[in-house]
Amino acid sequence: MGDTWDAIVIGSGIGGLTAAAFLARTGKRVLVLERHSTAGGATQVFRRAGYEWDAGLHYMGEVHRPQAGLTRIFDHISGGKLEWERMPDVYNRIVIGDRSYDFPSGAARFKERMKEYFPAETEAIDRYVDMVFEANRAAKPFFAHRSLPQPAADALYDDLCGPFRGFSDRTVTEVLSELTGDEELRAVLCGHFGDYCLNPGRASFGMHAMLIRHYIDGANFPVGGSGRLAETISDVIRAEGGAVLVAAEVASVLLSESGEARGVIMADGREFLAPVVISDAGALNTMTRLLPQGADTAGITESCLAIGPSLTWVVLNIGLKESAADLGLECGNIWAHTGADIDSQVAAYEADPHGRPMPLYFLSFPSAKDPQWEARHPGRATIDICGLTSWSLFEPYADTAWMNRGTKYEELKERLSAELLDQVLRFCPQLAGKIDHVELATPLSFNHFLGRRHGDFMSLAHTPQRFADRALSAHTPVPNLYLSGQDVVAAGVSGAIVGGVVAASAVLGRDALEDLTAV
Repeated sequence: MGDTWDAIVIGSGIGGLTAAAFLARTGKRVLVLERHSTAGGATQVFRRAGYEWDAGLHYMGEVHRPQAGLTRIFDHISGGKLEWERMPDVYNRIVIGDRSYDFPSGAARFKERMKEYFPAETEAIDRYVDMVFEANRAAKPFFAHRSLPQPAADALYDDLCGPFRGFSDRTVTEVLSELTGDEELRAVLCGHFGDYCLNPGRASFGMHAMLIRHYIDGANFPVGGSGRLAETISDVIRAEGGAVLVAAEVASVLLSESGEARGVIMADGREFLAPVVISDAGALNTMTRLLPQGADTAGITESCLAIGPSLTWVVLNIGLKESAADLGLECGNIWAHTGADIDSQVAAYEADPHGRPMPLYFLSFPSAKDPQWEARHPGRATIDICGLTSWSLFEPYADTAWMNRGTKYEELKERLSAELLDQVLRFCPQLAGKIDHVELATPLSFNHFLGRRHGDFMSLAHTPQRFADRALSAHTPVPNLYLSGQDVVAAGVSGAIVGGVVAASAVLGRDALEDLTAV
């Protein structure tokens, strides 16, 4: 295989794989190094007791439209081999207390349905959707700016970033409170804020607008499960002479005497050399864990610490020994809130996570979404339910070892699992007595598998401060070292993918999306 490459990518999350595939499609030999036994990061699947679960991808917007930018990116990086199944017209159901609201596909139908629920808020709903589209148009040059080196980035900052900052500098609660005084409508419009893991009182409206635009035309699920992303993208990387190695932990970035990145040093002492190194391990991890002591971080470490992490989740993976069809499982997602004042609910739980129910639950039915599931796992079904929790519950166990965290930790998991199971039976009472297997992933699981420090599934918090921070981009102060993934652009799978495109653009010195015309 050799020790010298055209580029090395640290981490096989979707942001790292995207950057690697874009470079591979230009003919570069790219080495992707993953410390765990499976590639894909939060898009991987894992298997237990005859079942299969998707670790972090529950649905995707846009990819049902052939000419959508995200569709064309996926076609480019997967060699056209990644397929998607359209979810039902109502892809999300928002539940506030005991009241339910549907999110239908399409901006016009979404507005129509919201006006049916809230007939006195017609003007606010129209203006809200207009702002979502305006913010997304302003976001494109903002993203492009994050691929620019100094001093071009400084010279073009106001022109490229100013319009988006008009949306991103304010929180979701601030913007929506100006649009409407109806607390219930505000809660419904923020109903799936869990997709960016930050409550509306802290989250940037710019992030919220990007999320809503991503899904407003409907949602989709990868045919064959989310593991198909890493499989198909890895094939593209290998086709150009590259490699995707698992169980390959990077200890540090290798620097030349003049301070330039020139490769990596592995945990086993091996060295791989390349004129380009891209880290998909997270900005904070890269600066504090992968760079030699004393390396210049130009304020990136301080920025990440000041911004802080996003909110934390527990995820209960459930297996059932009947098919999704026989069990009557739906394909759409459910977001269940304990009350309409989301910020107060989250704050109250943070203050007393031992004595209150979790403020938000998310139910997903992956075996009902994937048309190939029954062929792979006949007579079986799965459910994922996520609960918004608090890092304070798990911090006392942060220094314990995976699979060996002690009795108190297991008792905590049992309590939270029971709470989540109650919610599953609340929405799916037909499942009583039919659950065959359960397994709870906690914030400590995400620390272990995703390299997090506070159990934050989506890394840095998407606050106004984050989007205002000028230290975060694809470039680092270390020549030839670049960043990819969620920390470069925005949250989620689509945000990490765009982060990968931005990283590839920074390396190539041009807009990598120009290559999509060749697909």
